[in-house]
Amino acid sequence: MTSSGNNTYVYVGAESSGLYRMAPGSDRWEELTNGLPGNSIVPGVAIHPDNPEVIYAGTQDGPYRSTDRGGHWERLDYPRSGAPVWSFLFRPGDPSVMYCGTAPGEIYRSVNGGDSWEKLSATMGSNECAMAFPTRVIALAADPTYPDEMYAALEVAGVIRSSDGGDTWDEITGSLAPNEDTLDLHGIQCSSASPRTVYITTRDGPFIGPDRGREWVPVDFGQFSTITYTRDLRVAPNDANTLFVSIGAAARSSQGALYRSRDLFQTFERVDRGITANATMMAVAVDPRAPGHIYCIARDGQVFGTLDDGANWTSYALPEKAKEVRGLAAG
Repeated sequence: MTSSGNNTYVYVGAESSGLYRMAPGSDRWEELTNGLPGNSIVPGVAIHPDNPEVIYAGTQDGPYRSTDRGGHWERLDYPRSGAPVWSFLFRPGDPSVMYCGTAPGEIYRSVNGGDSWEKLSATMGSNECAMAFPTRVIALAADPTYPDEMYAALEVAGVIRSSDGGDTWDEITGSLAPNEDTLDLHGIQCSSASPRTVYITTRDGPFIGPDRGREWVPVDFGQFSTITYTRDLRVAPNDANTLFVSIGAAARSSQGALYRSRDLFQTFERVDRGITANATMMAVAVDPRAPGHIYCIARDGQVFGTLDDGANWTSYALPEKAKEVRGLAAG
């Protein structure tokens, strides 16, 4: 889909360091600092689904919010002892209810659009792997058809599920354990095209979890790509059968790409033609108001964008200081 005009703002967050914005029609990045912590670490960025002027940033000091597309920021009422925020989720159908995931692994909920947050009872379960970093709630998802059914992707500890909107959580890691490669979750999504099915991406490729993750069915991604380390995962906002997957050769590698499945993980096609990523592709974002506008980011600071659903791509290099790029939102 080609969108008439470009009204998409792009936001990119880096672990080392900063939060950056590119305005529509521009190819320059502006570092956003007004109200954010100094030397911001921003692995998570989210745009309010009903108001693209409202942006949330997950930082080393908890969640921050801007109501003017990133011009000014305020720290939200979040425990000072709370862990750094890595991921956000808006409840389907009611975005005043929000969730955030952290590292070390905790999950928080807000019922007032982020004004205040409470820690939930979620624990990381029995499959945590000792890594050089603490277990992360790297991604959160809720079933659009049954929004009380929620899932958290844990890096590196598998999957946990809530059936009551986050009040209680259970382990559903199942056959992903005890293999560290498949316990290394990166993305998790649910689609209205297949209710009560969970889609995940891991170090060892994608999996489908039918019946609320009762089992994990591996997807032979190697049929479609010579590199199979799968990272971020997003359902297309205009087509519930379509999911985007960012990939690399490893957590740190000199290769990266963006793939798309138009049939709920049955087949995949490469999307990012004509560009070369010099590092693992860490995240993908699609503007819900202009779904032909697709962006993806490589770990070492490259951003790629298309305004025509992947037919043509442009590369946008972030400032030199932006490395360990993880957070991405477009809207």
